[in-house]
Amino acid sequence: MLPQDIITKVRQDFSEDDAVVILQLLSELQKENLRIFSDRILRCIVFSAKGRFDEFACAVALARIDWRDVIVNAEYDRDSENRRRNFELPFTQNVA
Repeated sequence: MLPQDIITKVRQDFSEDDAVVILQLLSELQKENLRIFSDRILRCIVFSAKGRFDEFACAVALARIDWRDVIVNAEYDRDSENRRRNFELPFTQNVA
């Protein structure tokens, strides 16, 4: 079951139609492999998508190849390599 913060973020970032599909896909990913598609990885995917379905698909594909890349893309600042966010925590606790 998806955490409420992920559901809320998807509904905020995506159109109503896309949100329904994305929430279903996220649930399926968790059922497929909960070790890879943990809440943290799902948050990183949603954050990286920036409300765009095509970016969501790219983030999912990247997670399938190497889930660590999805974490780096979502949690770290590319320029300074400093960690800016911690998606082990809910979206509501990530303000950076």
